[in-house]
Amino acid sequence: MYWALFLLLGGLCLVALELFVPSAGIIGIVAATLIVGGIIVGFMDSLTTGALMLMIAVVALPVLLTIMFKVWPHTPLGKRILLKDLKPEDVLPKKSHYKKRNDSLVGKLGVAKTKMLPSGIVVIDGEKFDAISEGFAIDEGDAVKIISVREHRIYVQPYDGKIGDSADLPVRDRDILSQPIEELGIDSIDDPLA
Repeated sequence: MYWALFLLLGGLCLVALELFVPSAGIIGIVAATLIVGGIIVGFMDSLTTGALMLMIAVVALPVLLTIMFKVWPHTPLGKRILLKDLKPEDVLPKKSHYKKRNDSLVGKLGVAKTKMLPSGIVVIDGEKFDAISEGFAIDEGDAVKIISVREHRIYVQPYDGKIGDSADLPVRDRDILSQPIEELGIDSIDDPLA
C-alpha cells in the first residue's frame, strides 16, 4: 500500500512540476506513468487499496490542475508566455498630433498605387497610406479623394473631377508620362544647342 501511495503522490508532484518546468511533455509522461503505476500497485495489494488510489487520483488530479492553472500565470514562466490584458489605450497611438495629422488628410487628393477592392495603397503628398475604398472599386493610377478618417482608417472614393482637374493633384502624384516636360524640370531634347 505504501508503494502505491508513494507512486501516486510522486505522479501528482510531477504534474505540478510540469506546469513550471518546460520539458516538452516528458515530465507529464513520467507523471502519468507513476499515477497509473500507483493505481495498478494498489489493485495488486487489494481491491480496496486500488479503489482508494483510483479515487485519490480522480479527485486530486482535477483539483491540482485547477489550482496550478490559477497560480501558473503569476509564475516567471507564465509571465513570459502569457500576454498581459491590453487596454485600448495601450495599443492605440498616444500622441495627439497623430489624430490631428489624420484629420488634416480629409479632402486631400492622391493616387491609388494598387487596385482597391476595397482596400489598397494610396499616395498622398508623397506618402503611402493604407486606405479603404468607400463602396467602389478603384483602379491603379486613378485619382482619389480622402472622404474621412475613422478609427485610424483612411476612407477614399474615386475623384470624380475631369481629366483636366489632374492639376489639382500634387506634382509628385500626377501621371508623369502625361505631364509636359517643362513641368518635370527636364531639358528638351529638341534643341541640342541649348
